[in-house]
Amino acid sequence: MLSFRKASPLAVVTGRNETIAPSVLIRTRRLQGVNVKSAGKKAKPAIAMETVLAHAMLDYIGDGVISTDTQANITYINHAAVVLTGFSLEEALGRPLQDVYQVIDVSSRCVKANLARQVMDADCAVALQNSALLKTRDGAELAIEDAATPLHNKKGQVVGALVKFHDSRYSAETTARMAYLAQHDSLTGLLNRYAFAERFDHAAALARRHQKKMAMLFIDLDNFKAVNDTLGHSRGDAILKAMGSTLQGCVRATDHVCRYGGDEFVVLISDLAQDEQVLTVVDKVREVTAGLLRMSGAEAPLGLSIGVSLYPDNGETLATLLPYADADMYRAKTAHKLHGDTAPGDTQPGS
Repeated sequence: MLSFRKASPLAVVTGRNETIAPSVLIRTRRLQGVNVKSAGKKAKPAIAMETVLAHAMLDYIGDGVISTDTQANITYINHAAVVLTGFSLEEALGRPLQDVYQVIDVSSRCVKANLARQVMDADCAVALQNSALLKTRDGAELAIEDAATPLHNKKGQVVGALVKFHDSRYSAETTARMAYLAQHDSLTGLLNRYAFAERFDHAAALARRHQKKMAMLFIDLDNFKAVNDTLGHSRGDAILKAMGSTLQGCVRATDHVCRYGGDEFVVLISDLAQDEQVLTVVDKVREVTAGLLRMSGAEAPLGLSIGVSLYPDNGETLATLLPYADADMYRAKTAHKLHGDTAPGDTQPGS
């Protein structure tokens, strides 16, 4: 029995489609075979009821579904297909598929081959494919993804085809959003730690090849817990988002900023000309975040603890540089607590 291959990530369908579609395909093929076998005869009430149920199931799913006979004339069109094509059930029944379902190739602008005839001639299903535009009844063009499969009777003979399609605009947007969220922190929009690790590996490879230096900053917000405890998490979230955008503005496009977790941020400075350059970045971070930290509204003043590690002096991998910068940050935090300083991070690079 033929079946649709699992859709690509671009094929985003509702959960109910995934549950119902397989049984719908099986039932539709079975009924198609029965209808051909009983052509010219009065259909039994049970078969008629099964047909009604199958059509009801097809109307329930979100994808457009069109079935044809061996001449590629439409024998059924579900509600979603009516909405997408603009043709009513009465208008579509009996008409050639190409009259109702005319698909244009995005790149060539040529009308694509009749999908029903294609799968019937090859006696083979066509998996979900994109780069297509459906020309609707009113002349509009709709980006779609479609697939098709031949229908067989119990003897294995081809008795028609089933075409399945859906609006791909939303699936493309959803896929792009999922890809973004897979690499970015949902609150700040900064790189998450997994994407940051990928960026580091790439930057380290370039640094090795061109014998360049890099620096890593590990930044922690001091007294941030007090903000959440006294002013609420919404205020804390607002500070974290502002902190993220502020840090992003402190570095070059070739550098990378990551929200490592909670109130911790990591910055990778690539292509470092000299060690002292990192101190300039640290000073800039302190300067541009000072106002933000003062306006936090917390009773205890917010501050920054900043630790530094250098590539390749303190290590050549993320697994060595990150703990080094983290430890340096804690040394700075301890030092400023002892001296009552709210702006720590005065360690020398690589110390």
